Amino acid sequence: MLIKEYRMVMPLSVDEYCRAQRYMVAKFSRQHTGHGEGVEIVRNEPYENETGKGQYTLKRIHISKQIPGWISYLVPSGALIIEEEAWNAYPHCKTTYRSPFLGARFSITIETHYRNDDGSSNNLFPGVPEHEVDFVDLATEKVDSSKYKPEEDPALFHSEKSGRGPFAPNWKENHQPIMCSYKLCTAEFKYWGLQSRVENFIHLHALRNVFLLGHRQAICWMDEWWNLTMEDILAFEQETQNELAKALSN
Repeated sequence: MLIKEYRMVMPLSVDEYCRAQRYMVAKFSRQHTGHGEGVEIVRNEPYENETGKGQYTLKRIHISKQIPGWISYLVPSGALIIEEEAWNAYPHCKTTYRSPFLGARFSITIETHYRNDDGSSNNLFPGVPEHEVDFVDLATEKVDSSKYKPEEDPALFHSEKSGRGPFAPNWKENHQPIMCSYKLCTAEFKYWGLQSRVENFIHLHALRNVFLLGHRQAICWMDEWWNLTMEDILAFEQETQNELAKALSN
């Protein structure tokens, strides 16, 4: 089991990021679904339990083209499906990933807190063993060259609607609003001889790199979601669910 905490500071408020995140997830899913690959939304509904209330989603993620050959060699292609369950009680969220094929041998758990601060809050996850804290710098760190787009680079981006950006390396020193996404991530792969290698691969490629890309996009797509109400976001999510179902069937 490998536990790490990632912190992403953004030039948004927690209220603004609620719309940004949901828009980003829906648009990202559209862009990466088709020809039997991508995201299938099985359930998307309100929930309420002893921990609170929010939005519950169950998704199936088809990943056969997104993992290295040495992993896909271990399992049949039909088994390369990950089930994602998410309980979004914003500004606190919990997401789990499991494989029906691997069962209890594989799991990823992400617990997230969103705070209106500069990433300096500690002990947001009480009872968790000592772990590495990784600050992901959205303005200075570069995504993989195959995924880089100048229009999705916060160091170059300027929002016409909000007036924010571009974001220099020291933008956090005097920018308001400011917020941080705190993500505690636990990856477990119980497979003798491969556990450490796969858990490190998960943290770098399935978690950290995805966080870096997704949070940069949430910032640089600002003018797309800036004027949207939450009702608009919900309608966009429903349209996305319908489009994903058609894309996967094709």
